Amino acid sequence: MSLILNAVKATIPEEVFALPLSNVASFAFVTTVKSRRLGLSMTLSDDRVFEFKVKSSVRSMGEVETLGLQEIINWTESLNGIERSIAIAGINSAIELKGQRYFTGNALELTARLAKNKNVAVVGHFPNMDHIKSVAANFTILEKRPQEGDRKAEDAVEVIPKADIVTVTGVTCLNDTLEGLLALKRPGAIFIVLGPSIPLSPVLFDFGVDVIGGAWVEDEVEVMKKMAQGGTARHVNGLRSVLMPKDPELLAGFSEVSPPEGIL
Repeated sequence: MSLILNAVKATIPEEVFALPLSNVASFAFVTTVKSRRLGLSMTLSDDRVFEFKVKSSVRSMGEVETLGLQEIINWTESLNGIERSIAIAGINSAIELKGQRYFTGNALELTARLAKNKNVAVVGHFPNMDHIKSVAANFTILEKRPQEGDRKAEDAVEVIPKADIVTVTGVTCLNDTLEGLLALKRPGAIFIVLGPSIPLSPVLFDFGVDVIGGAWVEDEVEVMKKMAQGGTARHVNGLRSVLMPKDPELLAGFSEVSPPEGIL
């Protein structure tokens, strides 16, 4: 059970549960659900990322839209990875975006800016991290599917308590590992989560997150077309990457941006 996700779900306005669902789709890399807006999640389909994945079919396959938002968001507890992905996309389709400050930017760019002469740990192997490594005093990648030079995810208990900056993939929201990583954060460290799976919810700040690097959809047609043909979040022009900080001073120099009126 994820206390973080349950707390986020509790913030969804009651009237949103009455909205119809559409665009419930699980593509190769991204899953989508639309209620008040189009919400996204990474598609959780790798046994190395989610070890207890059940091989059964998604419940009510072909008719998931008829189940309603309130039911599908409770699939965060499912042992089926695709159902979990649908649940997270449903949450991201429904949470309130008003009342927060957002900045245009990329969480890895922010990590590089903060990393100078610091001990940096990144959970998840992202492309193009040389700019972080080049300025950090120490740089470690923790990964469930380690590549050359990475450390195993299990080494987090040794690495993260020593890190000044911790940047974590949003997949940790899907496989129930985010809370355990946050528990390893040392006092004074900066903890950043990133990816379209991460809810843009201030609830995460209550659990120790300092910056959320999430996204919202500004062009549904573009996003659905690209995702249906194997696109990932970084391939899509209709997706806006944003940073949502607990302390806006961390993002001095980044341009502030507001969600379009139609997706609030």
